[in-house]
Amino acid sequence: MLLITWVALEIAFWFYLYNTKRRFQQYVKPQTLPTKNERQQLFWNCYHTIKHDLKKWFEGWFYIASSPDRAHPNFKDIHRDNVATWFAWAFWVEQLDHVLSNNEWAQEIEWMINTIEKDFDIEFPKGYNEDIQCIRPSFDPVQSLHRPLALYLANYVMTCVFNRVLLEWFWQFERGGTDLPGVMWGHLLRPFHHQPPPPTTTSDTNKFNHLVYWSLVPSASHKTSREVPIVFVHGIGAGLTVYAEFIHRLVRLGRPIFCVELPYVSMRMVEHIPTPEETVREIEMMLTAHGYDEAVIVAHSLGTAVASWIANLAPKRVAGLVLVDPICFLLNYHHVAFNMLHRIPKRIIEYLIHYFASRELYINYYISRHFQWYQTIFFAHPPSTTSDPPPSPVPPEQQGPLRNATVFLSENDAIVDSPLITKYLYDAGVQARLMRDIGHAEFLVNGQWKDEIVTEVEKAVSCMEDEGLGL
Repeated sequence: MLLITWVALEIAFWFYLYNTKRRFQQYVKPQTLPTKNERQQLFWNCYHTIKHDLKKWFEGWFYIASSPDRAHPNFKDIHRDNVATWFAWAFWVEQLDHVLSNNEWAQEIEWMINTIEKDFDIEFPKGYNEDIQCIRPSFDPVQSLHRPLALYLANYVMTCVFNRVLLEWFWQFERGGTDLPGVMWGHLLRPFHHQPPPPTTTSDTNKFNHLVYWSLVPSASHKTSREVPIVFVHGIGAGLTVYAEFIHRLVRLGRPIFCVELPYVSMRMVEHIPTPEETVREIEMMLTAHGYDEAVIVAHSLGTAVASWIANLAPKRVAGLVLVDPICFLLNYHHVAFNMLHRIPKRIIEYLIHYFASRELYINYYISRHFQWYQTIFFAHPPSTTSDPPPSPVPPEQQGPLRNATVFLSENDAIVDSPLITKYLYDAGVQARLMRDIGHAEFLVNGQWKDEIVTEVEKAVSCMEDEGLGL
């Protein structure tokens, strides 16, 4: 009888996810779009990163429609209207017809294509080549592989045990942020979840509506004015649980620590997805509520997107950056979008990413419909508005949040092009470390690299505390 009941539940759950996936196919218009000035600045900033391999860059954003492994086309097969279609998505998040219906936008997109043709001495063939498709996450289908209800419940149990036993009892973290329905857990899982709301740390006018976090900070009587906290942001997968040993190493530093949760990419069936502006605003509220002005941001993978949002929208809050397997650099290249949404896996690591990350329904929905490259990309050089090349390396006084930063990249990363990003950062004067012979997230099982990353975190914190003392 129990088995029959469970099979019935799994069948009902299959239909639930099927209907949810159908609903997720709808286009989601971003709340904030680039202004004309921001589009032009984006264009020139990207222009300077692709000028040495323009043809390869264009090829990456297209694939042959009839190719079973979605091979990229030759540059000569990319026609002018194919480029315009991609630009309409990249800079307006719209279909080409909609962009061309606005005369000012039509002139702008024409200027972009003409500028590229003139400056790079190329000419795109007229018309549209229907044999190739461009990558446009906002319009491409949301894709997923079914996961049984048992898997989501197992993740729920594992997360609850981790939170209660390690975060609360062992490390003495306190939960903060919002307890609104649908934020920490999806509505289908929330009936299983009962936890007292976090203690109120802000006034009624500053209530949290989007952020869930854990804090390990000294009491006000033990706090010093020069203390700089650590803010850790995890990547895609199962939330903080897979970072248990790494968090333990951070705790041993004896510094104030905040662990920010991203439930919507943690297999919790969460549809509540805050905007970058909302996320940054509530992280600022979190720091202020605990008496801090700035923090060293430590982030992994998708967590580096949050680090980029903070660095772009609230740079004064960034005391330092330690980024591991970052996806926020050279996001104008195709690698993240193609490898997460379109790649046909061939290697073991690609199959693991395919099943456990990119093809989980709610994770795929976030990347396809809510993750915007123009909001997340972080340029290592100062903003540009002309074809004049930026300084290389970038003078320290112009580095902004990257002035006290270390970036760790896995040499065999299956999501980003680590050697390309390493060279880009090195040319800009940013401290970048290529972790030899390991893949994306493999630092979590490599004690040597974890030691080096935590050492850089300690250096970043100490550097800012010494500055506060005038040393």
